[in-house]
Amino acid sequence: MVIIGIVLEDLNVKGMMKNCYLAKSISDVSWSEFRRQLKYKSKLNFKHFIIIDRFTPTSKTCSNCGCIQDMPLNKRQFNCPDCSVSIDRDLNASINIKNLGLNKINTEGHSGINACGVETVVSTVKQEKECLVN
Repeated sequence: MVIIGIVLEDLNVKGMMKNCYLAKSISDVSWSEFRRQLKYKSKLNFKHFIIIDRFTPTSKTCSNCGCIQDMPLNKRQFNCPDCSVSIDRDLNASINIKNLGLNKINTEGHSGINACGVETVVSTVKQEKECLVN
């Protein structure tokens, strides 16, 4: 398996820091520094570093059929009404992020198959706040 890039979902970290329930946890994790380091290491190792727009509905889109549905933050299981797939919300979103990253790499003229004929894989990281703001 060859990792050709890293795909992250862009987050409004500054806006999330305004939530008094999440601020300490978010600052402890240092998402901005994590992203900066990933970008630096990707460039250093000649790997793709792809950011998925924060408004892309990765959590609301079925990774199997593409159906989009409303997903409040307290709903942790994605159940598709069209294809009946049932999957963890974050796993579903990470699959969507991976697919968006692969599509972006392929549209930039890069193949999803390496020189040895092995399918390439894009590593994904899904970051999402996990509690509701009252």
